[in-house]
Amino acid sequence: MITLAPTPGHRSFVHKFPPNMPPGDKLSVTIGGIKKGLLDSDSLIIKPFKQPRQQRQARSTLVEMEFGQMVIAQELRVDFTTAEIAVVGRLHSPVFLYPQLLVPRRSSLTTYYERKGKYKLLHAYFQGPGHAFINIDRVFELYDRVYCVDTNSAVARNGSRVAVTTAITVTSKMFGNSAIHISSDNTFELVATDPPPGNPEVHGIWMMLSRLWEHHPQLLQGNLAIITDTELGRVKAWNERAESFYGGHRLPEGVDIFYASADVGSEEFLPNQLMKTCDSLSTRKLRELL
Repeated sequence: MITLAPTPGHRSFVHKFPPNMPPGDKLSVTIGGIKKGLLDSDSLIIKPFKQPRQQRQARSTLVEMEFGQMVIAQELRVDFTTAEIAVVGRLHSPVFLYPQLLVPRRSSLTTYYERKGKYKLLHAYFQGPGHAFINIDRVFELYDRVYCVDTNSAVARNGSRVAVTTAITVTSKMFGNSAIHISSDNTFELVATDPPPGNPEVHGIWMMLSRLWEHHPQLLQGNLAIITDTELGRVKAWNERAESFYGGHRLPEGVDIFYASADVGSEEFLPNQLMKTCDSLSTRKLRELL
């Protein structure tokens, strides 16, 4: 594992590993001192309240890369403009091989800060084959459509449980190497009375996918990402199709899950801001129903 601290004014970083670097099948990189903000947007986004002179704890991002075979890393290149990480090295072999770009078999990205001796997670992303990124907003390019889904529930006066699921659909477009513009063409609100036992958030996502499959199948075409704020410990297994997602069914191919908190990071990172918006809309609708 290596730790990076970006130098202000520098848009790239190159780290050379020692010549006697031992072989391994994993590489972890921690980027400290993350500072990020979002530009103002239209009324889709509900801006979070910020205390005057609020001091924000330092953010760090951990990127973990798995290569699926033994490699010898020789150089790490980080482009802070494109947010891409490139690893140069060679396969571990008794035969001499020239250095090449080593593409991870899978990678993960988590952004967090320390609070009272514990880590508070802002968001997490688990990726399949391809170069890793240091900025979660950048991976939006990999998907044709992104769904932010949040479910809030409460008990009505008659004793029944009411769950409201809000789903915002988002498409994105890159401008140059460092700007991304998002737009939303659909917002869905689904209401369930006495939903089945289990996590209502997971049921809400499955209900949203089922409703789209039935009424708007065109919105499920291509590669899709779903942002949620629940079941962080299961997200990786869901994405790897190693564990069923709902009712014994695994996630459909081409669908991946993001994790993003609605409580923190909404002024800095796009997934967190979308999650904050979904949570606010679900809460508003639930209050209307109750």
